[in-house]
Amino acid sequence: MAGFRMSEAVDIYQAHLDTVSQALFRGDFDAVTALMHYPSAMETDDDWVCIDSAPALLPSLRSFRETLSRLGVTEYHRICRGADFAQDDPDRIEGLHETYALRHAVPAMPPYLNRMTLIRRDGIWLGAGIRAAARNTDWTIIQHDTTGTIRPARPATR
Repeated sequence: MAGFRMSEAVDIYQAHLDTVSQALFRGDFDAVTALMHYPSAMETDDDWVCIDSAPALLPSLRSFRETLSRLGVTEYHRICRGADFAQDDPDRIEGLHETYALRHAVPAMPPYLNRMTLIRRDGIWLGAGIRAAARNTDWTIIQHDTTGTIRPARPATR
């Protein structure tokens, strides 16, 4: 894409990953919700949800953070494996990253891949959908909220 290099997309994507991961790990859910676009879809191998507001995202953030605590996770990292600007939209990045939850440098859960979209709004890059190659029943990445969360009858097809 003219005017942008792939490395710029990777740098933006990794910076977003780092900021959100650090906020999630320290339990600063307000910081995480401020860096998300709504509505936003979250999908795992066995579940799917559309989050329509910051309050609707909170149950998932809390449940996943509790999972990390229960597993004794001491480090949480998401590493960009590739990202690029959308072909006709310099305000959209599509990326791939791997998630690592470590307990004293040993995986507390198997690393897993994710696809995520970032959208730039008012100069800020916001998460606008994520697909995790992990089972929600194993890690409770998604926690459904009965207020404000729209859930389809069955998970989206891949």
